[in-house]
This record gives sequence, structure tokens and C-alpha cells, in this order.
Amino acid sequence: MIASIIIPVWNGVAVITQCLDALEAQRTAALGEIICVDNASRDDSASLIAERYARVRLLRQPVNLGFAGGVNAGIDAAKGELLLLLNQDCIVQRGWLDALVCALDAHPECGVAGCTILNDDGTLNHTGAYIRKPDANSVHLTELCDAPRQVEYVTGAAFAIRRATWERVGPFDDGFYPGYYEESDYCYRARRHGIETLYVPVARVSHLRSGTEWKEDPIRHTVNQHRSRYRFVCKHFEGDDLRAFFAAEQCALENETYFDQAFSRILAARATLRALNEIASRRAADLNDTSSEMLMRHWQVGFAALARRAFAAAETMSPSLIALRLDAVRTLIGDAREHEQAASAQLYTTLSAPVRTPSRVQDLFRRLLARLTGYEAFGLDDALALSARLYEMNVQQGARLDQLEVAANQLEVAIHQLEAEHSRRLTILEMLFAYDER
Repeated sequence: MIASIIIPVWNGVAVITQCLDALEAQRTAALGEIICVDNASRDDSASLIAERYARVRLLRQPVNLGFAGGVNAGIDAAKGELLLLLNQDCIVQRGWLDALVCALDAHPECGVAGCTILNDDGTLNHTGAYIRKPDANSVHLTELCDAPRQVEYVTGAAFAIRRATWERVGPFDDGFYPGYYEESDYCYRARRHGIETLYVPVARVSHLRSGTEWKEDPIRHTVNQHRSRYRFVCKHFEGDDLRAFFAAEQCALENETYFDQAFSRILAARATLRALNEIASRRAADLNDTSSEMLMRHWQVGFAALARRAFAAAETMSPSLIALRLDAVRTLIGDAREHEQAASAQLYTTLSAPVRTPSRVQDLFRRLLARLTGYEAFGLDDALALSARLYEMNVQQGARLDQLEVAANQLEVAIHQLEAEHSRRLTILEMLFAYDER
């Protein structure tokens, strides 16, 4: 089989050269073409590819199509019998492509294949995966095996599809925007057509995991994860599995301690409610399964209840709880200061008192220090040296406590800002829920 490698690119200037250099170094007869789909990158990714890689086909998109949309655009332009998706921050290792081709040739029942994914430090990250029930969270396997094996799905970081499978199953669902769960959705859809997914252990790829979107906007990142998970549930869960999922989400919210998680579930649930008609249409097209009115109603009731429960959880997690923890830290700092001052006063009062019976005081002091330090003999000069050292340590401890207090003051200012921001968000959400219920 001749392979077309499709790489969705988005702000990948820091990693794309490593990815493409590794591919060029591993060129074999099986590699027919490399296609980079630039999803309207804000950096110089597209220009860099155009200038340095003449043999790479560059497809510039006017907007960010997301992972699934970029892949679909690349495959539409591809000519190979094997369609191989690769993340822009993945570095292929020697023999990876030939291993995938050989494994698929040996397993005609499989139309999708994936690789061993390594972290950049060489540790195992992925050897296949499955969707856990009832919460529909993705679980990656990390156990190597000697031979290829069938799995529920493989990660889209390195994802091979037979041309015949693509023609039968269809394109990726670009409703999983901007990413997450599109590859698991595809493998589940393939299985409905009797097409299995294969994990190939000797095909190895290192994943640099260079994405920083979660750092720039962590709430949006979390919303996208929950929204894609909810979309997957709508497409592939029903009956008891669907009921168990909603129960698990309610339970998770009862035990949630992070505001961002609760808040993100609100937004994800509301986005899912707005998209239910589109999801039902996509489910019918992808699974050849027309959703019944009862299933649609189950979605509506379940996600509306989930949004309300998430809102209630978010209201109880205002930053005032953080402020209470800050007060506890301030109390600890104050207690530490008092303890240090009391200990210092007691020590220096004892050492500076007139010594009327030097031999007796020295003997008692020596015994005390012997018990504390393990030394059998200790003179008065040594005790004075020790007191000077203790004084120095107390000064250092005081400086550290001062630094902690400054940090606590800065944190208090940040908390007030956060409280104002969260108050605005909750007010807006209350208005949205009031409007939805009219």
C-alpha cells in the first residue's frame, strides 16, 4: 500500500520541522506523499513549510477547521491507498510506516491501525485505548505486547485508515471541534460496519505534546473536552448506558471541588443542548440510526439537569472558599511568629541572666544541650556560639515569614479580582438560565 500522510498544522512553527525532518529521513517506497493542512495558523508555520519542504503539499485553510475538519480536507486531496494522520508534534521512529503496512496486510479484518506512542522522555503513553463506562472518559492503555492486537480505538496522534474503510465509514465528524473524541468516534463507527481497529506495537512515534492552548485559556480547554465527551455519549450511548452516564455526571458534580470543572460542565451542557438536532442528524448519517423522540427527550432532560446541577455546584465554589484557606494560612504565619518570638525571648533571657553560681548553671546548660544535641560535653562559650547561630536562624525564619505574608497579601488581591470575575459570570449564567426556562 502507498501511504498519504496528512498533518493538520496549527501554530506549529516550534515543532513542525522536527516532524517533517523525521518523515523525510524515514522515506521508504510505502511513502507516497506528505500533505500539511494549515488551519489558519497565526504564526509562520505555513511560510516555513512552503520555504523549506518543496516535496510537501501545503493546503492553506482560510479558517481553523479543527482537527477533524483539517483531516477531512487533507484526505479529500490525498491519493494514497493508506491514509495516515499524524500530529504536527509527533516524531516517527525508524520502520514505523512499513510496520503499519505489514500489520494491515496481515489483518484484512482491520481497517484502522495505530502506533505505540511514547512521551518525549521515552516513557509509554499509548498502546491502544477504550472509552470507560459509565462516565465516557477516555482511558489509554500503557502495556506493550509482542504482536498486533485489536483495541477499541487508537489515538489520532498517529492514525492509519485504509482507503476502502474511509469510503465505507465516511469522513471524520467535524462537530468534535476543535478536537477530542473524533478518533474514538471514528473507530466506533467503523466497528458498526464490521471493521476492527488494530494496535501495532513495533510502529513507534514520539509525541512532544507541544500544545499550549490549555495554558492560554484553561476553562475553554476544559469546556471543549466535556463538550466532545457529551457529543460522543449522544452518538454512541443509549438505554441503560445513557442513564448510567447521567447518574455518573451528577455524582461527579456532588464531589467536585474545582470551580473550573463545574463551570465548564455548565457551558458544555448548554452547548450540547443547543446542538442536539444537529447531533441527531449526524448520528443518523454516521450510524445509520435514526434517533427516536424518546432518545432525544432523554438527552434534553439529562443535559438540562446536568447544567442546573453544575450551576448549583459552581455557586458553592466561589473564591470565598479560597479566602477562607488564605485566612488559615495567615493564622499559621501568625502562630509561627509568636512561637519564634517566645522561643527567642526565653532563650536569650536565660542566657543573659546573671550567673551567680557559674558551675551549677553551666552544668545544667550542658546537660540540657547534651540531651538536645547528643553531645556529652558543652562549654559556656559553645553555648553562646549556639545562641548566636539560633539568633541567625530566627532572623532567617522571620524573613521567610515576611515573604509568606507578602505572598499572602498578593494572593488576597488576586482573590478579590477572581471573586469579581466569577460574580459577573454567575450573574450572566443566571440570566441565561432564566431565559432558557421561559
